[in-house]
This record gives sequence, structure tokens and C-alpha cells, in this order.
Amino acid sequence: MKKLILLLCSVLMVWLPVGAQAQNRPDLVVVAPYSLPTSVVVGGTYTMSATIRVNGNPGAGAQFNCIGYYLSSNTTWDANDAYLGASCQSLLMAGQQGTTSISATIPPLTTTGNYYLVLVADPLNAEQEQDETNNVVSFPVTVGQGTVPLPDLELWRPSLSFSSVAPGGNTGAFSFIFNRGAGSVSGYEIGFYLSTDSVFTAGADVFLSQFNGGSLAGATTGSTGTIFSAPQLLIPLNTVPGKYYLLLVIDPRNVIAETNEQNNSRALPLQVTGTVTATTSPTTAALEVYPNPVAAGQGVNIFFSGQPQPAQMTLYDALGRQVTSHSAMLSGQPLSLATSGLPAGIYTLRVLGPAGLHLTRRVVIE
Repeated sequence: MKKLILLLCSVLMVWLPVGAQAQNRPDLVVVAPYSLPTSVVVGGTYTMSATIRVNGNPGAGAQFNCIGYYLSSNTTWDANDAYLGASCQSLLMAGQQGTTSISATIPPLTTTGNYYLVLVADPLNAEQEQDETNNVVSFPVTVGQGTVPLPDLELWRPSLSFSSVAPGGNTGAFSFIFNRGAGSVSGYEIGFYLSTDSVFTAGADVFLSQFNGGSLAGATTGSTGTIFSAPQLLIPLNTVPGKYYLLLVIDPRNVIAETNEQNNSRALPLQVTGTVTATTSPTTAALEVYPNPVAAGQGVNIFFSGQPQPAQMTLYDALGRQVTSHSAMLSGQPLSLATSGLPAGIYTLRVLGPAGLHLTRRVVIE
């Protein structure tokens, strides 16, 4: 008898009018309290919050209680609006509500003028609601041309572990780095270069290594900076003995906009002596690279006249970025290193072997 009653109830639910079924659905709406700016600047970041409420008959509930925040030229929510963010509450039953909050950045390419902040309940349409027409509210906002705070990265007290080193030998460098500007950075690069003068010249100075750092908050947040190091900087074996500088260069690819771009490098005097130490002198074998210059897209031939050994041949661009790498056996036969897809410019070829082999050659692609 019980099974028969359950079956009859199921049949009745199927044949209930659509309107009656809809009465059991929730109705999500955006309500006060709101905390929204009335004026913003291009590129600025602002905290925005609003409340989502679940209406409907007792027992109706919703799992996806989200509010989407948009910047729009009108009060209508459509595909042309700029998405600012979304925030959600967990399960809410009819009569319950919860606060949502986001940290929104005004898109940098926004033109100044009058806009609307459009708030949308259930923007992904994840819930079937009693009423799908009351999900959108809008608030006027003025967008002005502001100044986005920029970082200013600076080195402090850089030093070398050895200020005199033979070709093929190692030195090390470390320094503090500070962000003196108001804006933060999510990451940064430090390049280490061997130079004949104290000025960084991309393409002319010899790339030695690179350090990749994490985020640095701005000075207004009480940033104390951090320390970084490069414990092993190998001086190329073919370096002519003499007076040099080891350059520490912040943001060598110039991808970070800063308030001051003139304080990104420090030059430390380095003497390259005329004697190669026994522990770092791998061989007296010759390395020939031809043709050099080479036409763009053509292969560079590499000929090694020393004892056969496996080696890693790596090509770096003028900014020290690895562009291609190839492992092969150096056995007295010419090897070809492809340059297809590489733009014209000056490159550095490094050949490393397990027996202490470390040879460097400059390659020009025309």
C-alpha cells in the first residue's frame, strides 16, 4: 500500500501545472545593504559588496547564491559589459541572505565618463528560479582619469663573493631589493651580465644568469624588501683577462612600468685574471662555429675538436633568454643547430659538457 501511495504522489507531481511546480523554486535577488563606489579612476582597485537574498515559499533553497559585478555603459546587462568579479554564498534557504564582496579593478583601457555598476544575481543561470526577470540591479558610477600607483624597484648594497676570478671560474652576487614605489609587483627578474663598462647594453654585455623573484608590495604598505643571490656566476672561458664590471640589472626586458627607470642597475668591479684554475679548465680543445654571421633560418654548424663527449648546446638571445637548446655527442663531426624562427640579432651560444666543458661563442643572425 505504501509503495502505491508513493507512486501516485509521483504521478501527481508530474502532472502538476508548471506554475505550481515553480512555486517550489527559489527566487534570487540582489538587495541592500550595498557598498559601492560612486566614482572610480581608470586602473584603480575598489572593494565592492552587496547582499544576495533567496525569496520563495518555505522550503525553497538555492546552492549557487552568486552575484556578478559588471561595468556597463547602460543599465542593461549584456555581453558588452566589462566583468569585474563575482562572489558567492553557500546554501541559503527561502528567507535567508548573505553578503558577497569582491576587489574589482577598473579596466585600464576604459574611457572616462558616466557608467553603471551592474549587479547580477545568479549570472551563470545555475538556479531555476520562480522569476528570472528580477536578477539585475544597477548603480551610476563616474569613471575618471586617475594615476595608477607604480612600483620603483631598487637594489641596495649589492656585493660579490669574489672580485677577482679567472676565465672559467665562478663568482657569486647577492643584494637586497626594495620596492620604493606605491604600486606592487607580482614578480620580477634580475639579470647578471659581464660588461666592459658600468652601463647595461642589451646585446653587447655577456649574459651570465638570471634570478626570478616573487611579489613585492609597495612602500605604502610597509614593504621591507627581500634579499636574493646568485651563488655561482660562471665567467666564460674565452673571456680576455682585464678589468670588467658585473652588472645586476632589475627588469632587463623592461616589462615592468616604474616611476623611475634609471635606478635599475648596479655595476660591481670585477677583475678577470690571466690564469685559468685547474678545477675549472676543462680542455684546450677548439670550438668552431660557422657560418657566422648566419642567414636567418639557416643552421649554424658546430665543430668540436676535443675528446668526444656528450654536451648541451644552448642559444640565448641578447637579453639572456634561452631560445633553443639541443643535446648531442661531440665526436669530431660538425653538428647543426637550427635557427629557424629566430629574428636577426646577436646571440650567445653555450656548450656544456660533463667533464667540465664550458665554451661560449657569440653568434650573429642576419
